[in-house]
Amino acid sequence: MTRSKTLAAGAALVFAALTALSGTASAHDRYGYDSRSAYRSDRIDARQYRQAAAIRHGIVTGQLDRREAHRLVRQQREIDRAEAWAQADGHVSWRERERIEAMQDHAGRSIRRELGDPRGW
Repeated sequence: MTRSKTLAAGAALVFAALTALSGTASAHDRYGYDSRSAYRSDRIDARQYRQAAAIRHGIVTGQLDRREAHRLVRQQREIDRAEAWAQADGHVSWRERERIEAMQDHAGRSIRRELGDPRGW
């Protein structure tokens, strides 16, 4: 397999993983949440979606190589896991939310650094 075919296959694999992540990030039950925590959870999901879209854009445009994309996708998965753990009891506490938002801040900085755009996506 040539190098370009290998890179294309890797990019397709990362793209598929990101597509799956963005679909599962918002697919959870809101039963039992008060309106404020549901809003904040939606905000976390919206930010996850935007970050995944930025990673997909970097893959498509060639700004991210396979290793960079894999590392950024892994960060997104860790955030999804932390959010699922926080929601397991039906309520996301303020400390859990702060931790998730700090993880998203770190991931956002990583995305901006890898894309080479200091102002944002």
